[in-house]
Amino acid sequence: MRLAVIAGADPLNVRTWSGTPYFMTKTLQKRFPELLPVRSPRPSWFPHLRRACLKMTGSRLDIYWSYSLASRNAQRLANSLKAERIDVAVCIANCSLSAFLAEQLPTIHVSDATVPLMIDYYAEFARLSKPLAQSALRLDRQSVLRSRASLFSTQWAASSAIRDYGADPSRVHVVPWGANIPAQEVPRHSASAPNDVCHLVFIGVDWERKGGAIAAAAVSRLAAAGLAVKLHIIGANPELLPKTDSIIVHGFINKSTREGRLEFDSIMSQASFLFVPTRQDCSPMVFPEANAYGLPVITTATGGVPDVVCEGVNGHLLPIDATADAYADLIWSIWSDRSRYEQLRKSSRSRYDNVLNWNTWLSAVTPILLEAVGERVPSCS
Repeated sequence: MRLAVIAGADPLNVRTWSGTPYFMTKTLQKRFPELLPVRSPRPSWFPHLRRACLKMTGSRLDIYWSYSLASRNAQRLANSLKAERIDVAVCIANCSLSAFLAEQLPTIHVSDATVPLMIDYYAEFARLSKPLAQSALRLDRQSVLRSRASLFSTQWAASSAIRDYGADPSRVHVVPWGANIPAQEVPRHSASAPNDVCHLVFIGVDWERKGGAIAAAAVSRLAAAGLAVKLHIIGANPELLPKTDSIIVHGFINKSTREGRLEFDSIMSQASFLFVPTRQDCSPMVFPEANAYGLPVITTATGGVPDVVCEGVNGHLLPIDATADAYADLIWSIWSDRSRYEQLRKSSRSRYDNVLNWNTWLSAVTPILLEAVGERVPSCS
C-alpha cells in the first residue's frame, strides 16, 4: 500500500509544526516504505500571500480558510497524487485540503482539535472574519465526515467531532501522539534526580498563552522562601522579567542541530519537573518529551491537556484559575517527599514507554489505514 503524507508544509522538515509531521512520517515509513511525503502541498506563492494577508488585516483574513482556494489547491494536489498511484492520503492538521481531497482519494484526517473547540479558545480563531470562521467550520466538518477515518490525539477532540459534526463514532479514533525525539536519542531513565536544587523547565515560545508569568511568579515565591529552586526558560524571551539567580532564560534552542540537541538534553537531564501552566492547549508535544526524560509535568486542566497528562500518573494538573502560590505549594509538596517524587518519575517514564511514543502510535494506526483502503467514501453535504 502506498501512502502520501500531507502536512501544512514539508513533513520532512523537522521545524514544520514542532516536528510532529516529521516524526509521524518517519514512523509510517517503517511500515510503509513506499510512502510519499508531499513537500509542497500548495503553490509556492501561497505561504507568502497568506503571511501578507494576515499582517495587513490583523489576522482577520487567513486565506488558509478560503473555501474556493482550498477547492482549487486540493484538485491540483489530487491530480498529482493520482499520477503517483497513491492508495491513501494521510492529512495532518490540513483540513482545508482534505475536505476536498477525500472526495477523490481515500483520506485519513489527523488532528488534535476541531474548529468548534478552537473558535472560543484560541485568539487566532477569534480574530477571523465571520465569513472565514464559517468557512473554517465547514471545511473541518467536511474533512471529518468525508475522510475514511479521523485520528485525534485526545478524547477531547474526538468527542467534539462526534458531538459537533455528527461523525460516525466507528470512524473516529483516539490515538495519542508520541514524543518528538529520535529513537536513538531517547534518554536512559533514572528514578532519582539531583536533590540539592529543584530545577523546573518551562518550554514555550508564546509566553502568555503557555502561562509563563505564572511559572515565574511561582518560582519567585519559592526562592523568596529560601528554597533551592531554579526555572529554566526555553523558547520564550520574556520582557520585563526580573533578573534573579533563580530564573535562567535560554531562549530559542534549535533542536534540529547537534549543538541545540545537546544543550536541550543537558537541561532536561538535570531537570526535576516540566512546569508549563498553560492557558490554552490541544495536545502539547513537550509533555510526552518530558516524560521520556522521566520528568513529571506540572500543568493546567485545560483543552486536551488532561488526556495527555493523567493526574498523578505522569504529572499533576491544577484548575485554570489556580494561582502561582497554588503551583508553588504543589511543586514543593512533591519535591520534598522523595518517595512520592521518585514514584512519579517512574510512572511518568512508564507513560512514555507504554503510551506516548510513536511506535505505539504506529501499532494503533496501521490497521486503521489498511481497513480504510477497502471502504467507500461516505457522502457529505
